Amino acid sequence: MPVSPAQTAQVPDFWAVFGHSYMQYAFGTYTQNGRADALFFASMDTEATNRRNWAVNGSRACIEGASTGGFRRFFNGAKKPQRGAPYTADGGAALFCWGINDLGLAGFTTQFKTAYAHAMRTCISRWRMAVIYENGFQVGTRTSYGAGFGAVAAVGYTSGDSAHWCTATTNANFTLTLPSDYNGEVVSVCLVGAGGVSGGIVTWGGTAGVSGTTSTSNILPSSAVSHCPVTVRFSGLTSANAGQTITGTVNTLDAGGAVMFDYWGLESKYPAPVVCCNTARLPAAGYTANYPSWTGTEASRDQDVLDLNSNLASVVAEFDGMVQIADMDSVVSKDATLLASDSLHPNEYGAAAIVDAIQAARKRLSPTSASQTRNLNVPAPRAGGTRRPRRSGLWYTADNVPPPAATTAATIVVGDLWAIPVQVTEAREFWNRLALELATTVAAAGSVRWGIYDDVGWDAYPGELVAEPTAASGALSTGIAAGAVFSPTSGNGSFQTVMDPGLYWIGLLIVTIGTPVVLRSIQGPNGVMSNTTTTGALGAMTLATIPNGYKLTGQATTAMPTSFPASAVATANAPYVGFQVNINATN
Repeated sequence: MPVSPAQTAQVPDFWAVFGHSYMQYAFGTYTQNGRADALFFASMDTEATNRRNWAVNGSRACIEGASTGGFRRFFNGAKKPQRGAPYTADGGAALFCWGINDLGLAGFTTQFKTAYAHAMRTCISRWRMAVIYENGFQVGTRTSYGAGFGAVAAVGYTSGDSAHWCTATTNANFTLTLPSDYNGEVVSVCLVGAGGVSGGIVTWGGTAGVSGTTSTSNILPSSAVSHCPVTVRFSGLTSANAGQTITGTVNTLDAGGAVMFDYWGLESKYPAPVVCCNTARLPAAGYTANYPSWTGTEASRDQDVLDLNSNLASVVAEFDGMVQIADMDSVVSKDATLLASDSLHPNEYGAAAIVDAIQAARKRLSPTSASQTRNLNVPAPRAGGTRRPRRSGLWYTADNVPPPAATTAATIVVGDLWAIPVQVTEAREFWNRLALELATTVAAAGSVRWGIYDDVGWDAYPGELVAEPTAASGALSTGIAAGAVFSPTSGNGSFQTVMDPGLYWIGLLIVTIGTPVVLRSIQGPNGVMSNTTTTGALGAMTLATIPNGYKLTGQATTAMPTSFPASAVATANAPYVGFQVNINATN
């Protein structure tokens, strides 16, 4: 007799997680291992190499900026290949957990609740896409623009680093040409919703026979973060529409407003799984202590949550059975035994209850194909893995070949920004201190900033800022004496950062150079950086010339960039930055 009944459906083997602190932070549970995402992966028996966690503490769905954890960060984690038919799903299954911060940190008005719905529709639709045509992809072939639409840089709230927009109604139109191998997939178009009365109205048409209008105006209040995606989905088309067009025309603009087009694409007929957690109501103390600007009675704030959940249910109802809601509210709502002392974050029991809700939703997924594999185990960025255990209280840095004692870092210049890579493999690791080293005693101190950048996609390049110990206290003085220089253990400049398994980059920004200060360097290959020449030959490379980090020059020194700038150069002889590990567990 079997231990358990045979499965009636396949289990998705790759998951990407997006959301807020329930899936990323380490408050409420003793370590990262007790969080809802960790327990979910355990319940699915999902290997560490078959998951990516893009969640960010404090994030909300309708906030711009790639480092904040909202829709813009989701865009980074939901890239799709440029391909032709068959238009298959890609990327594995997705788990979304936003909502409470959209209300508590942004606003509890109808407008914010609607903006949340726009963001969730965008994220669900984009995850189901087989192909995404960015606004600048094959201009004149796949996407064409009237003279009134021009390219504009818009990094913080668009899929790529640009959009197309119009600021007047003369020739303000764009044309989307369906590919010749189009077979009736849902067409999804993403516009940029405006904050305040600064958008306009798009009227739809074209030879494919679509119609209707979409407003991008007043999506968010002008006092809030100013942009939010607005996605329009066209269904009901068939292969007979291959090669035909969908047009968008702007005849109405707000005074001083603009309509922005971001991207479009095709959802797969056999989309990947998406599970959306709704929002749990909190005890009165949870609202008051964590969201002081969220006014009203406990009952009225409960109703705000129910309204938000109703909006999510309406959005999910627009899709097929491959999108399901995990009813977090029904299993956690207002139960103090499932929440930590802040009445907000779940403890281990609360996390387990959330996983039960996620699993119930996962079991309701309904494949749109007779082949379960087409829906439930779509292509995904699976990878091999290694382990890098570390001892609590000890210091580490990027892999390197220690230089001779007399070797120092390259010439230190104000505005230089370095990054060196470090892999974390243990799901109970915290970093609580950083260090650098003066090679010699100097007469006048310099100053630096440092921070930690993630690399969730394992792109071998720094991504978004995870923590900046020098954010609160300002630049750290190097002092003048030769030897190690540490971040503070308490007060301004101190930090303790949850380090989920993954690839990270420690960034060092030179603010002032002092006498000048000379910093100790590290050399040699580290397993992440290229270890040969750009031509593929070894040439005359030595340990002193093999890249071991990335370097940018001429950067602003008032803060670490929230997103690591593009175009850094692979450079040898990076300054040493060490990190001290705290293992917050007894096993």
